[in-house]
Formats: sequence, structure tokens, C-alpha cells
Amino acid sequence: MKSIKLLMVTAMLAIGSTAAMAQASYTDKDGNEYQFKRHWFLDIQAGGQYTVGEASFSDLLSPNFQGAIGYQFSPVFGLRGQINGIWSKGGWNGYKATKDGTPYTASYKWKYVAPGVDFMFNLSNLFCGWNPNRVFSATAFVGGGINWAGANQEVNDLAANIKNQSNYLLEYLWQGKKVRPYGRAGIDLEFKVSKAVSIMLEGNANMISDKYNSKKADNPDWYFNALAGVRINLGKSYTK
Repeated sequence: MKSIKLLMVTAMLAIGSTAAMAQASYTDKDGNEYQFKRHWFLDIQAGGQYTVGEASFSDLLSPNFQGAIGYQFSPVFGLRGQINGIWSKGGWNGYKATKDGTPYTASYKWKYVAPGVDFMFNLSNLFCGWNPNRVFSATAFVGGGINWAGANQEVNDLAANIKNQSNYLLEYLWQGKKVRPYGRAGIDLEFKVSKAVSIMLEGNANMISDKYNSKKADNPDWYFNALAGVRINLGKSYTK
């Protein structure tokens, strides 16, 4: 996970320089002047997850939920603490352990909760200047945290009926509770519907240990989330 730490440090350094230069005032065509105001915000989101694996696409889809509270330090830079969950999936689709073996198809799921921190860049404000009346904004983020996983019994039940687990890549089969670091990046698309509320669409990609789905692949495991929800500003985001 050294690459994740390096990415986060780089992001923080970049944030410091861009946030310091961000425009914090705006004057409309009628001469009204607006000043950016630091503020808290709340995110409530739901959607779906795709866990990368060897099963069919539909068998690797699961519901996904995310909640976050954050703080907008400047027109460009924000920071949020978020928690994401609740299921990931794995499996096989017509997998043959040997050349002449019988095709094997099965899927399984397990639970997880993944709290973390995101460093957020408002790209619209960075490149187009801050405008409190802007309807659409795009925000990129990078972050990481801890993935707490458990309830992995389904794949253990499948493994109990498999003679040679290594032939089915189950060299990292786990039970109980596991805590692993993860890194992630993504983008938020926000559509402003009032001074305090925006409709959000979010996509994020998450990288975690190869052991996450109980299979050995000699590369990190990945899961991708697509979410929709609302962002609520907790207090005024500007003064006029």
C-alpha cells in the first residue's frame, strides 16, 4: 500500500497550492458581490457495487450505501469522512480447474464496512472560478481508509465441497473478521436544486489486498461503486 500513501501525500501537497490560489468572491451581472464561506456538508447515497472477479457480471453486482460528513475549506478544496458498505461478491462462471474438467459456476458474497477519508477537488471552481449560482459542478477525490470484512461463510461452504482448493484459486480463503487498508479515487457530479441541496451522482474505484475475495490472483482486488444521493450544506455556503 506504499503507492496509496504516496498518492495521498501528493494529493495533500497539490491541494495546498490550489486551495491557496482559489477565487473566493464573485460579482454577478447586477453588481451583487458574493463571498465564499467555509461550511460543513452531509452526503447520503445509495447505489450498486461491482466487485471484479471471475463470475458473470450480474453475479458480481450488489447493493451499496454510503454516508459522509465533510468540510469545504475553500472553493476548491474539501475534506470528508465517509463510510461505505455493505456487500461484496465473488465467484466462478464456467471455470475449469483442469483442461478436461467439468465447468464450475457458483457465486458468494460477504459483508464489509469501509470508513475512510476523501480529499476533494472541485474541478469546476478550479478551472472556471467560483460561482455560487452555478447549477452543475464536478468534483474529483482521492482517499483511503480501512475495510472491515466478515460474514464470509458462503465461500467457505463452497470450499468444503472442493477437493483441491488451490485449483480454484482459493489460496487466500479466510474466516472471521478481517481489517485491511484500501485506497480509492472517484468523481462526484452535483446538480444544485436549492441553496443548500444538490443531487449527486458518484463513481468510485477502490483498490484493496489480493486476499479480499479469498482468491489468489497476484494483483490487488478491486471494487467499483456507482451511487446517487443528496448533498446538504449545513449552514450558509456564501454571504452576499
